[in-house]
Amino acid sequence: MNLSNLKNIGNLFEKIKNIDYKRSNLVKLSVLIITITVLFFMIPSYKNIESKYEVGAIWSSEDLIAPFSFPVYKDESEYEQEKKDVIRNIAMVFDKVNTNTDKLSDSLDDLKYQFQNIFRKADELVKNKDGYINSEKLDADKQDLRIDFTFPEWEKLYSLHSNQNPDLNFNEFYKYLTNEILSNADKDIINIDKNKITSKRITVQIKDEKLQELSELDKIIDKNELLNNYENKFRNRFGDSLLVSSAVKISGNLTPENLIYNNTLTEKETQSRIEQIPKTIGIVKENERIISKHDPVNRFTKMKLDSYKKVRLEKIGMQDLILQYVGKFFTVFILMLILIFFLYYIRKDVFNDNFKLMIISSMILIVGFIAFLSMSIDLKLPIELLIFVPVASILLTIIFDSRLSFYTVTIICFLVAAIRGGDYSIAFISFCGSVLAIFSERDIKNRSQIFRSFLFILIGYTFSILAVNLIRIEDYQKLWVKLMFGGINAVMSPVIAFGLLIFYEKVFKITTDLTLLELSDFNHPLLKELSSKAPGTFHHSIIMGNLSEAAAEAIGANQILARVGCYYHDIGKISKPMYFIENQLDENNKHNELNPNVSTKIIIAHVRDGIELAKKYKLPQEIIDFIPMHHGTTLVSYFYDKAKNSSKEEIPDHIYRYPGPKPQTKETGIVMLADSIEACTRAIEDPTPKKLESKIREVIRSRFMEGEFDECDLTLRDLTRIKDSFMKVLIGIHHHRIKYPDSNQLELVSNSAKK
Repeated sequence: MNLSNLKNIGNLFEKIKNIDYKRSNLVKLSVLIITITVLFFMIPSYKNIESKYEVGAIWSSEDLIAPFSFPVYKDESEYEQEKKDVIRNIAMVFDKVNTNTDKLSDSLDDLKYQFQNIFRKADELVKNKDGYINSEKLDADKQDLRIDFTFPEWEKLYSLHSNQNPDLNFNEFYKYLTNEILSNADKDIINIDKNKITSKRITVQIKDEKLQELSELDKIIDKNELLNNYENKFRNRFGDSLLVSSAVKISGNLTPENLIYNNTLTEKETQSRIEQIPKTIGIVKENERIISKHDPVNRFTKMKLDSYKKVRLEKIGMQDLILQYVGKFFTVFILMLILIFFLYYIRKDVFNDNFKLMIISSMILIVGFIAFLSMSIDLKLPIELLIFVPVASILLTIIFDSRLSFYTVTIICFLVAAIRGGDYSIAFISFCGSVLAIFSERDIKNRSQIFRSFLFILIGYTFSILAVNLIRIEDYQKLWVKLMFGGINAVMSPVIAFGLLIFYEKVFKITTDLTLLELSDFNHPLLKELSSKAPGTFHHSIIMGNLSEAAAEAIGANQILARVGCYYHDIGKISKPMYFIENQLDENNKHNELNPNVSTKIIIAHVRDGIELAKKYKLPQEIIDFIPMHHGTTLVSYFYDKAKNSSKEEIPDHIYRYPGPKPQTKETGIVMLADSIEACTRAIEDPTPKKLESKIREVIRSRFMEGEFDECDLTLRDLTRIKDSFMKVLIGIHHHRIKYPDSNQLELVSNSAKK
């Protein structure tokens, strides 16, 4: 890589570094492209034909005529139910194993011989006093039996051998068992739990023969059922529980299962039966009317519409595919273009701020993604009612205003409908709940009031769900489920909005009206320090706040921002409060002994000190801007004139000017005027409305001619309205009061009245 390439790369990085991300058109375009692209891929393909249809809905489009013949497929749930019925009623296949009674008889004889051998060895152990029946010397022989007897059971069997029971010996016991086992050898015994068989019959596969079906399940038994039969018989014959349990174990061990489940043949038979289930229930011929306009969509009509959609999608070609993509793109693009026009022509301040555009874009994408998930999750529940559109309406109202929120939420509802495949009923329901949420948050005063939107959202969702349900004539069970999900949305939306508001405030460093209201609390540490160290400045700031709030209301600016900006505009005076006239309690002015240049530096320094204090207390940038902008680049005229009069040389005025910047917003421009006018009118002796108006005009004209409003949006009409609003407030402050007579005059008047 040569030197010129490195230099080009360096220049590129330098350009990227110098991009104004807040106002760059490139960033705006990137936000738009990302938003449109993500939404484009969220909109499903092939989901909608002419409109959304459900059973009970009214077909609002024109008559739908079949352009080609197609079969009517069964409803998917109906077909699945038929498959379940086939699986449930299938005759499970078992392989028949013939029982060899001679072999079984030999096994019984072998077992008896093993018992006798164990008993003989036990007799020798007992005779030699060398152990008992449970001696380790017999363990190997007992294990060869492969029957897990307990010690009490062994003792009971040994007692039969040793003739300890006069009514029964071991030979009689074993003979009875042998007869029972051989008598059951010809029964059909399956090797699985009978309760697992859901049909009323089974299929028996006999070796070298064709399949034979047993008509009744009652003709077969399983091992558990056989052992229960044995237990009942042995209890009647022997009575003793240990003998019964021993006999059951012996019988269960020797009785063979002669019907063995064949999973392979059963699966094959099941699949064959499923393939025989018809998937269609009719045919729609070419040019046949599928449904007429204003007809209700019934169950069969819905199957025809679903079948038409399915066949149509199978026939779709590349050209149709491209057209669908174009339609998806235009759907998103048109809705976003409408929103852009609104922001550009009506909310230019938002349009020019890329960070605010990112906030709006992120909310659109979050709600769109939830709508996309609701389509992806296959649940038989109305999860579309958990698309939290009211969250966006609450946040947009708090961060911006109700007007922008209403407009944006309308766009979001249409996008949700598009992502849901044309489900405009959910758009209607979401719109109703979200708009009421906007009304509930218009005059929010603190964060906890976010939760009052719960009731408004609940009302919106409840009545809109009822309206849609009555149109579609849905059953009451579905209605209650939908109302429950609407209630969940109403509860969760304020909670989610509360959490996301903190996230947006931190990440995008935005200042909401809620933040401003919290800063307007006089218990804020910075305001408490200002009121204690610079009470005159604090009082001046409060009066300025009243003036600025009235002026902001008159011209449509942010009243709360203007008022709170006044509270903090002079916090830099905390460091040296006695160098400012409003905080001097006596006539000893500290500037009398200072050089005008030094005094000017002290006065101007309060701007720098104020910015440092504001950053220390982490005030929002919107409030910090008031500190330098309320002075702009104005001249510290008192000390400038003093310097000129005391010096024969020409004094440059830039030394005596504030560093700026000039006001950039209407609110900072208003505060600049309020600051000057409040100070000037306070010095007027015997203030009359005429004197007040003259002074206000003078200050406004002076600031206008100096070019201090060149960088903000204040118009001449705005300045006139500001002047009028200032007049109303100042007349109320400086109104003339009645002069009451002193005590001597009151006594004279009282005596005259008595005469």
